[in-house]
Amino acid sequence: MKITGIYLAAGSSTRMGTNKLALKLGNKALGNWGLEKALDSRLQEVILLSTAVNSFELSGQCTKKFTHIEVNSLNPSQSLSLKTGIEYANTADAVVILLADQPFITTNMINDLIDLFIKNPSCSFVASSFQGCIQPPILIAKKLFPDILLIQGDRGAKHILRKSLNKGILAPFYEEKLFVDIDQKKDYLFWKTQIEGNR
Repeated sequence: MKITGIYLAAGSSTRMGTNKLALKLGNKALGNWGLEKALDSRLQEVILLSTAVNSFELSGQCTKKFTHIEVNSLNPSQSLSLKTGIEYANTADAVVILLADQPFITTNMINDLIDLFIKNPSCSFVASSFQGCIQPPILIAKKLFPDILLIQGDRGAKHILRKSLNKGILAPFYEEKLFVDIDQKKDYLFWKTQIEGNR
């Protein structure tokens, strides 16, 4: 069974006002935190989608299971990035959608989603959840790829999953920090201070 990671890093960073994925968080760029977890997981392949204007340092990440795709748009919608990833991963049995601005996901989270899918191969998805709400990372089975390819605009996969809740599995996690996404300068400064204070 082939399960591929789709690492979405093509957002415009509008609320941050600068390329947030290149900002230093601890000893590495924000965009590298989740990517390293994905590459350390049991995903067979990890596809990184970014644009020319929101790149970040990738030295040391170029393993055999890593592919970098530049989305040909200055301000791609979330659906364009997601659909581009699905098209490149069309030989996979499932994909795990990961967001590059979620630095605190763990390798174990990703592996837990994979394990649940392997044990329940007929399900349409396995989604992380916090307090009953679906959150990335999310594993999506191949049977949902055609639906994902129909998404338009700045929408992700969540609304499709909500329509298929009875065909999927929610994997609860109980630590809110796991799902932090760093969107604004105040978020970045808060977590930068937290990490530097724990060194």
